[in-house]
Amino acid sequence: MTAVTTIIITPRDRYSGLDECVDSVYRHTPQPFQLWIMDLDYPASVIDPVRKQLAGRAEVRFFELGLRTPMDALREAQPLVDTATVVLLDNDSRVTAGWLQPLLDAHADGHAVVTPLILEREGVDRGAPLRNHLYTGELRVVDVGETPYLIEHKHFRRTEVPDIPDERSLTGTFELHCVLFDGDAFRRIELPSMVIREHLDISLQLAAMGKTMVVEPKSVIHFDNLGTRMVLSDMRFFFYRWGPKLTGPSSRLFERRWGYNFYSEQSMYNWVVRRKAFLVSRWLGAPIGIANRATQLAKKLFCRDWDPLPDPDGASRPLLTDGVPRQLSHDLR
Repeated sequence: MTAVTTIIITPRDRYSGLDECVDSVYRHTPQPFQLWIMDLDYPASVIDPVRKQLAGRAEVRFFELGLRTPMDALREAQPLVDTATVVLLDNDSRVTAGWLQPLLDAHADGHAVVTPLILEREGVDRGAPLRNHLYTGELRVVDVGETPYLIEHKHFRRTEVPDIPDERSLTGTFELHCVLFDGDAFRRIELPSMVIREHLDISLQLAAMGKTMVVEPKSVIHFDNLGTRMVLSDMRFFFYRWGPKLTGPSSRLFERRWGYNFYSEQSMYNWVVRRKAFLVSRWLGAPIGIANRATQLAKKLFCRDWDPLPDPDGASRPLLTDGVPRQLSHDLR
């Protein structure tokens, strides 16, 4: 049977969990598919059991690419995609029953990008065991003095499941936890070497192409919000991906390409510091409550704040009201 999509699994923040991700795909996907696994220097303890499990399956392909960022890995696979659609799936996300067909139906209705409802499991902070991580989102712009900054605004952020809308809706942004692309659109987009805001760069590219993006909540994905303890190899990848040698240049690359800084740039760097403190604490055996207190201590000691506006969201306006910003550069690095 002809594959209806190519599912590409990349590490997001960690290596562990790949087996569960693959298991969920095979358990909940009756449609024929290709499965491509980006091996970004997985430890043998993680990748070997998966290779053994999938040995002999014609639909499976492993890409041995060494330690590199997910975007750089996807750029290797991009020109090889030959299916009508492609699904990007992070290895810390789990698909659920009936997840693919609603995405395919929305694509058949003419939408170039379809994101499922992404629910996050309780992790780095307390709250509902399962709540909204991403329904719809938009890019907004706020002025600090005479300088405009971008804001990524997420609607229904951390809303509990019964209160999340259940209808398909247009969205201005998506995230890479799980997203379905039209195959032609995926092959046309640029995949810049970014580890932060890369999904927003792609969102702007698609808007400039006149493509529509929707969220389809009939499809549900569960995302592990760093609640599961990492092993040492996981932290190696996290510290690499979220290290200052990659995060700072990512911001500058976005600025070169679109002419904007993000209002939350310093907050993102602070997030990285807090998450590293959280993960090390959890690795040492601390329960989530104590790990959260360690993050607050790290924030006081190592983080500086930049938040000059009392209500930046309230002072912001939609970015695309006057059209898509002109792309200033096509640099990928």
